[in-house]
Amino acid sequence: MLVACGCIAALSVTVAIVAAIFDSYTVCAIGLPAMGGAALFAYRIAHTADARTDQLVLLRLRDEPGLGSDALAAELAVSPAAVRLSIHRLSRSVILLPAPDEPADGKP
Repeated sequence: MLVACGCIAALSVTVAIVAAIFDSYTVCAIGLPAMGGAALFAYRIAHTADARTDQLVLLRLRDEPGLGSDALAAELAVSPAAVRLSIHRLSRSVILLPAPDEPADGKP
């Protein structure tokens, strides 16, 4: 779904540019809002997926706080990068506190 939104946004902007080149400003005026709508819809899909990943990571870490990002990723069927990003978001929002031996800013 996210890829489809990206394709629609790219197609809409291409149509708008070609229409502007050929002085068809009515088509251009339709293409640009279509691109904006598709991009907004793609953002909402990604944001919802991130929120769901955050929720799953938080629930799993509450059950077993010692799990690493690779083990979490395998259990949740997402990429390790998505889990690390989720942990970073949760740490920054103070929902998930850093480990005692880890500095709060994430730097060694």
